Parts: sequence; structure tokens; C-alpha cells
Amino acid sequence: MRTIPVLSLLLALATPAQALELRGPTLAAASNLGQGFQGNMLSAALKLPVRDFRDAVYWDLVEQGAGLYRFEIDRTTYPDLLEPAGARMSLTVNNGHPAYEGGHTPLGPAAVRAFGAHAAQTVLRFPAIDAVEVGNEFNSANFVSGPLREDTLQARAEAYAALLASVSEQVRAVRPGVRIIGGGVHSIPTGYLGRLTALGAAAHMDALALHPYSTPIEHLARQIAVMRRDPALAEMPVEITEFGSQDPAAAPGVLVRSYCQMALAGVSRAVWYALNRRGDGYVPLIGPDLGVTPAGQAYRVVQGRFAGVAVEDISPDPFTYACRFGGVGVILWGAERTLEVAPGVRVLDPAGAAVAPPFRLSETEPLILTGDGPLVPGEDFTLAPQRIVADSYHQFPYPKAGADTSTVDGFRAFAVSPNGRQALVTMPGQDRQGEPWTPYLGTPSDRSVRVLPESLLPGGSADFPVEIVQEFTAPEAMRLDLTGWIDPAERSVDGVRVTLLRDGVEIEAWQVSDRLDLDRRGIALAAGERLAVSVGPGGTARGDVTLYRLTLARAE
Repeated sequence: MRTIPVLSLLLALATPAQALELRGPTLAAASNLGQGFQGNMLSAALKLPVRDFRDAVYWDLVEQGAGLYRFEIDRTTYPDLLEPAGARMSLTVNNGHPAYEGGHTPLGPAAVRAFGAHAAQTVLRFPAIDAVEVGNEFNSANFVSGPLREDTLQARAEAYAALLASVSEQVRAVRPGVRIIGGGVHSIPTGYLGRLTALGAAAHMDALALHPYSTPIEHLARQIAVMRRDPALAEMPVEITEFGSQDPAAAPGVLVRSYCQMALAGVSRAVWYALNRRGDGYVPLIGPDLGVTPAGQAYRVVQGRFAGVAVEDISPDPFTYACRFGGVGVILWGAERTLEVAPGVRVLDPAGAAVAPPFRLSETEPLILTGDGPLVPGEDFTLAPQRIVADSYHQFPYPKAGADTSTVDGFRAFAVSPNGRQALVTMPGQDRQGEPWTPYLGTPSDRSVRVLPESLLPGGSADFPVEIVQEFTAPEAMRLDLTGWIDPAERSVDGVRVTLLRDGVEIEAWQVSDRLDLDRRGIALAAGERLAVSVGPGGTARGDVTLYRLTLARAE
């Protein structure tokens, strides 16, 4: 079985070679001092230490009349406290002003001009502001208002492009060195971003802001690589201006794994959401008692060890992830197996606490390895042999148009209907209403059929099923264990039909309404034989969004 490092796989399947300078991103925190100033929270953040904030000075609090701005209350003057502490902030501008179009998202020329003027006046007032982020998840329903809320994606892109241009022109006129961070999107919506670049938006930004909440961590670099197929974004700096977790136990690992993937994707700045508790369940860096949370401890570890350090991908196979940051350390996680380290190598958890042996990899809890100088796989640390030969999540591809995927290692996904077999191609995220907001695999002829790293949606009906097939071809004679699950959504009208096939011949089939756990041991395949799992609709495909995971490992 041929295996190649993860980053090499990404470059082969997803993106042209690029000379990105890969370093650990600058870490920042999403604060809300502009919503309600808390001096003790700011002090606790600076002590952590946070030195880069993402916040707002709200337009409706400072513009008192046309061209008259007053920064008088603590919610509008707090940026004055940052520069003496050696800190800085990016200013987010998104909300309207009641004096313009009823406070809704600005659309008319006067309101759009005033929107940009507020940003310019604010950066002129506060030297600590070194960037302006235009829009906050502008492609979602939550942060626009008025007529635009129910309008088309194209209308939204056009409105955003006008706001971005207004801010860019006016801010650059008064402080040319301030970064303009554009995009302001939830997820990695390559289709929607294509609308923006077609409107010339890239010329008005110095960096692109993403909030990749719907992207699995291990797919972050891959999906950013797909985004960079747009020539206007091929060399655009990327800032992840929100990432976070609603699981307190998982949050430290989420931060560390995300940091590794962002570094390999060339992300320059990463902003944890949130600094303090917001009431939306996201895990803060600082708790209500002003103490540092485990996520805050992970932030401190990553910032202190890896920020600004050159990074390289040293992943040994597609099922394991490893970032080596110069001579500082390695972030390591992946499919479960044992790990041994040489004397002098220290093993830490995401929050920086020492881990006691025996050491074992996890798909969710990364390990941090440190030593004296660059750590070398096989010398400073050694992993047990890899049993996995195929995994639908770890090897999920994003092929370029026209790419030959017949030789891709692992499972190969395609669609089958009474009309025959159809290849799945990389589709743009949020290209239309009702479609995924990230790149996915689908068929241009039937946009309802889709496959993502963790979910799929078959099409058709029992009379004309469009099935999603995941097929593995044995490169040699082997005995394999098949594990995984198929889990249709509760809203599925009548469940899905799951079929296990060998060389196209049914071995077993299930009608599945609740989670089906797959566990077939010792499946013997001859060289060239094909093992496949097919998921099709029951009577109808309505509601058939189905979570799935398929793994093949050499039998023990």
C-alpha cells in the first residue's frame, strides 16, 4: 500500500504548488469590550498574555451627526488602553447606524459612504488598531438586516463589495499601513467567494477572513487549498478571525490541532472565539472567575512555543498528522497506535501538562513533543506500524477539474443510478442557496447529491435510486477489518439502504433508520478485488443526510 504525507496529498489533489512561507500564525482573541467594557477582563487577558484582540467600536455609539464623531465612553475609548500594554487590535465593522436606512445593513451610496467614514475615523483616533475587518459572517443570515437579508447571494455579494471598497478607500486614505481584512465569511464558501472576486473585491483587501466552523479540522488546509484555485485568492493572505469549540473538554485539543493545520495552510493570524464567556456555549480563554481555562492554557502554550516559528509537515501517512515547528517541538495526533519516545523527549498534553507513558495517539487529543533541537521521526519518536489502509475521512479528496482519481489510494467515491456510474467532482461551497458552505463532492447534473468528509446525501427514490458508493480496490492480496458507521438523520423520511458489495456483487444489505455500526473482521481480498459500501435512498431521499465513516485496516 503506497502512502504519502498529508500535505503532499493535499498539493497533489487540491492546489498548484505555492511558495507559501509557512510559520506558526499570530494568535489573537475575540473580545467584546465594545459591547460591554470590563477592565478586569482586559487585565486578565493581558496577563494571559493576549496581545492581539479582535473587537469593535460601534458606529451608532460614536457618530452623533453627519461627520461628527465622539469617542467618550469606555465602550468607545478602550483601545487607548491597548498600546501602553504593548497590545493591538483589529477593528470589526459590520453593524448599521439608525441615522442611515433605519440602522439596517447599508445599501445606498450615502449609507455606504458613511459606513466607511466611521471606520476611517476610528482608525485615525486609535493607533492600536492595525487592521479593519469588514463584515462579520456576511454570507450568513445572522449578521445582515433589512432588505438584504432575504435577497439573493449575488445581491449580498454586491452589497458587501461596495462596503469593502468604501472602507478600504477611506481607511487607506488616512492610515495606509492598516490592513484591510475582507471576505468576512462563515465557513469556506468557495462559490460565494467566487462571486466576490468576480466583482473585484480582492483588490480592496490585504487579507481574507474565514470562520471555518463547518470545516473538520483535518480538512482545513485542504479546503483552503481548494479556495486558492481562484486566481484572485491564490496568494491572498488568510486570517482565521474566528475558531473555537463548544466542548470544554475538547477545546484545548481543538485549538492545538487547528493551529497545526492553519500553519500548514499558510494562515497568518488565528483568532480564538472567544476571550470571555458570551452565552453561546463557546469555550472562553478566561472564565467568569477571571481564571485561565484549559483552552486558555493551550493558547498560552501554543503562543509561547510556536507563534512565528517555521513549520513543516512531517506526517508519515494520510492517517496521522504531524507539524514540526523548527527546533521547538512537534504537534502530533491521528489514528490510534502506540508512540515511543527517545530519552530527553518530553510529551505534553494540549494544555502543557506532562503526559505519563505509555503514549498513544488519539484522533482528538494531540500530543506536543519537545526536546533539544528538531525532533526526527524514527530517531526521537517512533510510531507503531500503521494497520489502516483506507479511511473515508482522512483520505477524502478534493480533485481538480479533469483530475484522474482512479489511482487515488483508499476509498474512491462515485454515484450510481439506473443510468450508470457517474464521477463525483469538487463542487463550490455556497454556490447556491441550500448547498453546503464548504467545497464538497457532487454531480453537476443533480445538485442534491453530495458527499462531504463526514456526511453524504443520496438522491432519487426507490424506483430511481442515486446511490453513493465508497469503493476500495485491493493493491495486493490482503485480509482486512471493516469498521465504521452509517447514521441517517432523524428527519429522514424512511431511512437509507446500505449495501456491502464485493466486485459489485451484494454481500449484505440493511435498511437503516438508526445508526448502523459496521464491524466485519477478516475480509479476504485478492489483488484487484473491490470492496464497496453503497448508501441509497429508502422510498425517497427526503431528509437522507447521513453521517458516515468507513475504515479498512489490516486484520490482526
